[in-house]
Amino acid sequence: MEVKKVLTSEQMKFKKLLLELPKTEIHLHLEGVASVETIWALMKKNNLQYKNVNSKSDLQKKFQITSLEDFLDVFMNIIQKSFITENDIEYLIDDAKNYLLENNIIYSELFFAPSKFIQMGLDFKKIAKILTQGAEKIKKNHNIDIKFLIDVSRSFGLENAMKNLDLILANPSDAIIGIGLGGSEKKGPAKDYATVFEKAISKGLHVVAHAGEDVESQSIWDAINYLKAERIGHGISAIEDEKLMAYLAEKQIPLEVCPTSNLFTRKYAKTLKEHPVKLFFSRNMYITINTDDPTIFSATLVEEYMNLLTENIFTEKEIIQIIKNGVYATFLPASRKNAIWKAIEAKLPKQYL
Repeated sequence: MEVKKVLTSEQMKFKKLLLELPKTEIHLHLEGVASVETIWALMKKNNLQYKNVNSKSDLQKKFQITSLEDFLDVFMNIIQKSFITENDIEYLIDDAKNYLLENNIIYSELFFAPSKFIQMGLDFKKIAKILTQGAEKIKKNHNIDIKFLIDVSRSFGLENAMKNLDLILANPSDAIIGIGLGGSEKKGPAKDYATVFEKAISKGLHVVAHAGEDVESQSIWDAINYLKAERIGHGISAIEDEKLMAYLAEKQIPLEVCPTSNLFTRKYAKTLKEHPVKLFFSRNMYITINTDDPTIFSATLVEEYMNLLTENIFTEKEIIQIIKNGVYATFLPASRKNAIWKAIEAKLPKQYL
């Protein structure tokens, strides 16, 4: 992974500006903000034991991942298995609040994947209530808006995905605004889930899909053509397909690019210099920057922007443009998008306007 550079005085000044700017983030997994403190507390509370984890220090080492395999191990075999009751989800809400506050993110659309929790016996109705109440509390106490996209999951098959959608529809919430398709692209091609997405759209839900993260560009085409995805999570395999890059640019379909996360998959880039995000940007594709799973990947949103600056991928002014992209790629009403951007503009020095 990239070694973090010592910042120059000008870069420090820009980082200070980034922290002051209100921001949005649209590709962020709720489980991916789980802190070591939360998982350790849940292990103690729920009397859980994991292999080679006998202390908080051991757990901390587990979170210091160096490969996609490490990530999957921590995510599926430790984090998700630590939530034994519905009320345990409140720990995640608190971690999300802390992350959003730290990065001055005033609006976020978070993914939540219920399949594993439901398989463990948790009740979706209760989970939905906790998510909704948690979002309301954060809005009241910190003036941060959170909406949820439920990951119907391609990892457990079509029947499970449709079941997840039906649970969403049976438990409507102002905090739950749509569905996403996450999980293994190789095991679950997007086109297999067309009926789920067609039903979701007919019920007024927003739809997004992870695509082109670690498989060929056809996955992105399928997410667009079969799922009618409004945004594409990752989308980096578009680099292989000139026609697709042109189409994404023409239709201005937002890509939820997660640079640090993409380096862990080591599929299309092993360093930021190799990452196609700048090429996408130069082709007028609609780029947004996100963290995916910030705790696990040890990358906050502000750090993602700063890494792109210090590696000379983007200029400061280009980063401001990408922040603007992130505002207008949300599912907020146009009036709210405009209000957020005006609040950002009010804090920007003249050279960025």
